[in-house]
Amino acid sequence: MKKYAASNFLKMLIQNFNFSIFISLFLLSVFPLPGYFHGSPANQTLSGLFVPLGNAAVTGLAILTLNSFLARRNYIFSYHPHDKLKLFCIAFGAGLLGYYITASSLTTYLISLIIIYTAVMNIRRFAGKLSSLLRQNTLATRKDIGEFANFFINLIISFSVINLSLNTLHNDLGWKPAFNFGDGFAAVIDAFYFSVITITTVGYGNIVPQTLLSRFVVALECLTGYIILGIMIGIITRGITARKR
Repeated sequence: MKKYAASNFLKMLIQNFNFSIFISLFLLSVFPLPGYFHGSPANQTLSGLFVPLGNAAVTGLAILTLNSFLARRNYIFSYHPHDKLKLFCIAFGAGLLGYYITASSLTTYLISLIIIYTAVMNIRRFAGKLSSLLRQNTLATRKDIGEFANFFINLIISFSVINLSLNTLHNDLGWKPAFNFGDGFAAVIDAFYFSVITITTVGYGNIVPQTLLSRFVVALECLTGYIILGIMIGIITRGITARKR
């Protein structure tokens, strides 16, 4: 029973952690919290304790609300009532980590490893369902759209933290910055913004890779963007033949 509970929790963690991080960072960007932009949050006596807990709690409530809302519309499945607490704990932890993501190099690397691991597991799960998602003469369902949206968000978040970690690594080694990101939490927003415009093939050019290693990673990100575009077109157009008939 304990083994099943641990396995179930790990499955929920893999499926929800990255999206929870996304919600946490979204909340921090839309509602800048007091004290965050003035030095490391770990050094703030009051905000370093209560503000991150507040962000974590709001993130947990937001994830529970979104899960309930999207499940009612069949975009995702709804968790059983006894799993709601686990989902809240995962989102609460992601909310804390999202707040401290730029507090130190160590936290940046740690969060990056967690996000990359969960992203890889989600991509593996999505790849296993790809043949059914692209099957001809079948219309895309809401759950198909939900699966693709989860896959898309995971990739954006993964490349965002990879680029952020790459920039942190360059700074720690005293090298030229990998990207012309801002400082502190502004770097997180810049990394996310850069990944969105790169994967969607927009590429405004206001943020650019500045080293050989970062250019290699961005080249991989660009290729991934084209693959996503192909998958999206395949999912959308797979039912055209069925509609014509």
